[in-house]
Amino acid sequence: MKNLFKNTEFVFGVTDYKKLPEDTGYEILLAGRSNAGKSSALNALTENKKLARISKTPGRTTEINFFKVNDDLMLLDLPGYGFAKSSKAKKKDWGPLLGEYFQKREALAAVIIFMDIRHPLKESDWEMVHLCSNFNVPCIPVLTKSDKLSNNNIAKAINFVKDKIPGSVPLAVSSKDINGFDKLSKQILKFVE
Repeated sequence: MKNLFKNTEFVFGVTDYKKLPEDTGYEILLAGRSNAGKSSALNALTENKKLARISKTPGRTTEINFFKVNDDLMLLDLPGYGFAKSSKAKKKDWGPLLGEYFQKREALAAVIIFMDIRHPLKESDWEMVHLCSNFNVPCIPVLTKSDKLSNNNIAKAINFVKDKIPGSVPLAVSSKDINGFDKLSKQILKFVE
């Protein structure tokens, strides 16, 4: 099966709601703690190791980065939360931007919440889950770094998240082994058809 995400390209980064592109098509938000492996997962999904910059220092993304999949679909990479190294001034910029985005954006179709499979549902992840719930936006919990656990423990982590977020379909992925991204691709497509 051809990878729909293979030709994804970076378009621009935004810190101001007024600078967002036209509110059309579908947008999938990519959220997660700064060390959850979000950039690696984006690169694995798109089969492009250079698409999202991966830094040794977590929390380098300080704006909402737009990646164009095709004319109808954009992936939006949010600044990592948790121990982001961005300055307080920068955080003030994109904090309100995110609130405004959730309130007004018609194109928002779903939010993927990336979590390290060994430490799922930290407080900052819950904040994103609640934000999605408050605005009736579906969330897809994605457990990264699954290569670090046995199959038994992967199943336990998936069930733990499924129990905590009723109605969700958690997925386990490994950017190292390029595992689980076909399932993630199918999940995303459910929200953009």
